[in-house]
Amino acid sequence: MTMWTSLEPAAVAVDPGGRATARLRVRNTGDTVEEYRLSVVGAPAGWARIEPDTLRLYPGSEDTAEVSFAPPRSPDAPAGPAPYGIRVEPREHSEVRDVLEGQVTVAPFTEVRAELVPPSLVGRFRGRASVAVDNLGNTALTASLTVRDETNRLTYELTPNSVQAAPGRAAFAKLDIRPQHVRWTGSPEHHRITLSVRRSGDETPLQVTGGFEQRPVLPRWLLMAGSGLVAASIAGIALWLAFQPKVNTATGEMQAAAGARAVPQGAESPLPSAPPPAPPAQSGASAPAGDGSGGASGGGGGGGGEAASELGGGPPVVPPPPKKATAAPNAPVGPVWDMGYKPDDIVTFAQYRLATLGNECTLKPGWTAGIIDQVTKDSLTCYQQHVMRDKKSSMQLTATDKKLGTLGRATLTSMWAQGIRAEQVKPGAKTYQVTQLAAALWWANQAGISDADLNRDRDYAHKGIDYFKAGQQGGYLMKSDAGLASAIKDYQSYVGLPQTGVADTKTINWLVGGDVKDRGNPGR
Repeated sequence: MTMWTSLEPAAVAVDPGGRATARLRVRNTGDTVEEYRLSVVGAPAGWARIEPDTLRLYPGSEDTAEVSFAPPRSPDAPAGPAPYGIRVEPREHSEVRDVLEGQVTVAPFTEVRAELVPPSLVGRFRGRASVAVDNLGNTALTASLTVRDETNRLTYELTPNSVQAAPGRAAFAKLDIRPQHVRWTGSPEHHRITLSVRRSGDETPLQVTGGFEQRPVLPRWLLMAGSGLVAASIAGIALWLAFQPKVNTATGEMQAAAGARAVPQGAESPLPSAPPPAPPAQSGASAPAGDGSGGASGGGGGGGGEAASELGGGPPVVPPPPKKATAAPNAPVGPVWDMGYKPDDIVTFAQYRLATLGNECTLKPGWTAGIIDQVTKDSLTCYQQHVMRDKKSSMQLTATDKKLGTLGRATLTSMWAQGIRAEQVKPGAKTYQVTQLAAALWWANQAGISDADLNRDRDYAHKGIDYFKAGQQGGYLMKSDAGLASAIKDYQSYVGLPQTGVADTKTINWLVGGDVKDRGNPGR
């Protein structure tokens, strides 16, 4: 044996993109000058180096070389332990070469990229895209996929809804998008969609945005061509009638003269009298309020054997609101809405809701649309006090809307949830009550409100106003789908109810009670 070798330390750990070192010691135990060639073998050889790679030693002398490991931050350096060897080969006595064994452990890291292909979809009845998820980390990836849109007017089908990918590999899924309502005419409608990729064990999802342009079934050019064809047909008929020869016979004139009789001046038959006006509806009549919390008739039922909370059951009386008032340029805007604020359609919806209670809290005639005047403030105060006495509900309204007589998130949540029965909003149902529930959850789950959120709130308010103007008949119908179930589950998680994703009677009563997310503590 003409040499002695040592590797210190034999095991090292290193982060991807970082650097770790070990020291190799070589001693010439022979009686001649020897040159030792050094090299790294094994899986880490691609990102390891030894300096110097040659040692020339006199008999009895010793020298060292540094072994450095620098794994790249890529899938090429898999996480976990990797064995390696340092080969020491004497030039003169190659038969006594030696290999020192060691181990380097690479730390794990994660990096995920996702892409929607194509990012913008166009269709009338559906849109199809592919979802690509790339695993750029050095550990295996397991991730779940979800899709949502801002307007909640689309339905989705992801196949599969969870993917797995090895380091440096990609996984794919198919996305099928369908609009809930077909657009027959008009301009295209743009929907903004968000794809969320949530890695197993990671609470922060990766989000990718895209779009779906829903085009009308009948294009504009076809309508214009049809209109032009109809107009040309009408013009042709008119011209034909205008130039048609008119033939009058003497017999016709004699018959007309014989049949005509003079009518004495002032002897025409009088017009029939107008029918007497219908008696005014008793919208202000009191009805037993009990411990109810406000709303139109029809609340109750649902799961759990409980009765749904409701206030009043009078006829659907909607007084026509006067012209909207204007406010000073520096008047504040909601939310929360109070006296002296600028007019808002959200306030108008609340006034229609109060005008149809049919009990002592009913909004009396004389209110001004869109603003909190004195009669609206008195009706709001009465409604809020009833909610806080309703033992069927959560009785949390004034925990958020602390000032009585003002219109805030908790009160609007309660008003939207009034009159909903659990069987009307079961999964798959398509009713106006589903629209009410979606609006109530939208208010309840907003810990903070942006301008975009208020625009969506006003869109719901317009649907509610149209419903009341139509005498509480028909209304805008929404379908209880997976997006609504997710919003229900989010709300149930916040208020401490079982996370079923189904709006049972207790969940509805908690919305009527005004239990909403708090701005200071959105996660409770």
